[in-house]
Order: sequence, then structure tokens, then C-alpha cells
Amino acid sequence: MQLSSEEAARALAAIRASREVMRSAVRAHRGHYHLWLWGVIWIAMALLAEFRGLAGIRLFPWLCAAGIAGSGILGFIQSSQVRAPVDRRFLAVLAVVVLFASLGPLVLHASPDDKALFAYIGLVAMLCYMIAGIWFDLYLLWLGLVIAVLILVGLFVFSAFFWWWIAIFGGGTMILTGCYIRYFWR
Repeated sequence: MQLSSEEAARALAAIRASREVMRSAVRAHRGHYHLWLWGVIWIAMALLAEFRGLAGIRLFPWLCAAGIAGSGILGFIQSSQVRAPVDRRFLAVLAVVVLFASLGPLVLHASPDDKALFAYIGLVAMLCYMIAGIWFDLYLLWLGLVIAVLILVGLFVFSAFFWWWIAIFGGGTMILTGCYIRYFWR
């Protein structure tokens, strides 16, 4: 079947229109809150590690649990306002990525320091953002890619200031992206 140039133009216009509707719905129905939530959690984790050392790092699982619970609550609230089915294949891909990523340090018999372990977990999280960007909307791909590069720069170039770097450029980037989506994304 061959499309005429007019049919192709109409199809592209329909795609653009649906993307605009989706972006508007995400912007209006708290899509940015997830980025703000996790940005604040990243900042809190980095500052706890900087100021409290190992005692602060031991609080990371609790902060992550609070973030997961908060994301669940936001998702529940969003689901009543934005009608979209849960993509089980996407969730399965994320589960597989996290499962295999958790095996990495075990297979390598690695005993990384706190900074390297945080960077590794952060890179896995950014891989999940990039997959979500490929699956749903490109801004998540770019956000994941930018933060992954910033994590690596912080780990290898600014290691002495790693936790400050993560607070500013990891958590800060998430918060600023949430602000962009909320106030400027059209």
C-alpha cells in the first residue's frame, strides 16, 4: 500500500497532535512531581553521605523506599486523572534490567567503595530512564543520558567533591527538568 503525500502529512499531523495532548496531560497531571521527588531524594542522599558518612549512607534504602512509595502514590493519583493502561512489557523490561544489574557486583566479586556503588546504582537508574525515553518520550532518554554522563564525570573527574557533584548535578538536574516540564514544556 502506498501513501500519498497528503495522507502522510495527515498521519504526521495526527502524531504531532497526540504528542502535544500527551505532553499537556503529563504537565497538567503531576508528571513533574516524580522528577522533583527523586531529585530531592538524590540531593538528600548525597548530603547525608557528605555530612554523616557511613551513618548517612545506611539511610539510603529508607529514602529509596520512601521514594518508591511516593512514586506509587503519585502514580495512583495520576491514574485517576490520566487514563492510560499500565504497560506490563515496559515494567517487565525494567524488572529484567534491575535483576541483571543487581547480579553485576556479585559476578564480578566486586567490593566497590560507597561512591562507586552509588554511581553504579545511579547508572542503572539512568539506563531505566533511557529505556523509558525510547519507549515513551525522548526527554527521558536525554535526561538519563545527561545524568549518566554527569555521574561518570563526578566519579572520575571530581571524585573529591563527588557527593556535592551528585547533589547539584544529579538531583538538581532532575528538579530542573521537572520545572521545565511543568512550566515550559509545550
